[in-house]
Amino acid sequence: MRLGIQKTSLVDYPGRVAAVLFTAGCAFRCPYCHNPDLVAPIDDAGTHSDDGIPGDDDLVSVEEALAFIEHRKPVLSGVVISGGEPTIHDGLPALAAAIKRLGLLVKLDTNGSRPERIAAVGADYVAMDLKTRPGRYAELWPGAPTDAADRIREAARAVRGSGAEYEFRITCAPGFVTEEDAEAISEVLEPGDSVYLQRYRPGRVLDPDWAAGVSPYTEERLERILAIVRRAAPKARLRGF
Repeated sequence: MRLGIQKTSLVDYPGRVAAVLFTAGCAFRCPYCHNPDLVAPIDDAGTHSDDGIPGDDDLVSVEEALAFIEHRKPVLSGVVISGGEPTIHDGLPALAAAIKRLGLLVKLDTNGSRPERIAAVGADYVAMDLKTRPGRYAELWPGAPTDAADRIREAARAVRGSGAEYEFRITCAPGFVTEEDAEAISEVLEPGDSVYLQRYRPGRVLDPDWAAGVSPYTEERLERILAIVRRAAPKARLRGF
């Protein structure tokens, strides 16, 4: 496992000054992904398995990342493990445990594709993305298993049962989170859940056509989607407004 590092973040771990470690590789191909360089799978030797994907010159080993975290420990109170998708890596629990031995809290960002691995991380905070309605995940997940929708529902239960603080995040990507999708996403949620809706942001994304041709929802439409989600999760709110 090789990692990218953001040395300081004030927004990725609620209420904490954190470093962010980005794992490489993800089974999903969300066209609006803002970490396109981390999407293509990388093997244990640090080599990209997809032709035509840039190299990993900016990635470091786990040992190097932990040494960096230890050096930064005086100014940090937490570490976020994001991606890519962290749960595809067998070494994730060991990485989280090593960070906690340094006296820092761990936040896990996950897409929920590997629900059986969420609790094993032992994170103090878990943020799970809900990409669209469970029945549409195959549109974002090439080669999705036939039980993809059930995996997402199971992952939501695993997040709640992990003992960690948690939140669910919904990026309102045009075409993937419509009012109808929000109705179905709401079936995954429970009244006590912390849920954050965020606007799709144009920029450098996985699919160049999105950067050029897809406009974010208006605030009015976001409010309509929020109202739907709040029927299931009354604490839901918009992030970044």
